[in-house]
Amino acid sequence: VAVSADAGRSACQDESEVGQTYPHHFDPAKYWLCEELNVAATEVDCPNGLAYMHLLKECIPWASYIWKKPEFPPT
Repeated sequence: VAVSADAGRSACQDESEVGQTYPHHFDPAKYWLCEELNVAATEVDCPNGLAYMHLLKECIPWASYIWKKPEFPPT
């Protein structure tokens, strides 16, 4: 099964998404950030040695990372 490198990327087409982050479905050391309405989310890298934890909305040490089934953003 092929996985898109854009998996989990928000289109940021709803005002509620602006300023929100979403997990990157392909790489847990990255996440998506909606910065502007109607502009697709920007890919952001966690600092070295950290993974993005959507439940906390921050990058945390890999030892504390818990995988969660990815969910898709609203748009």
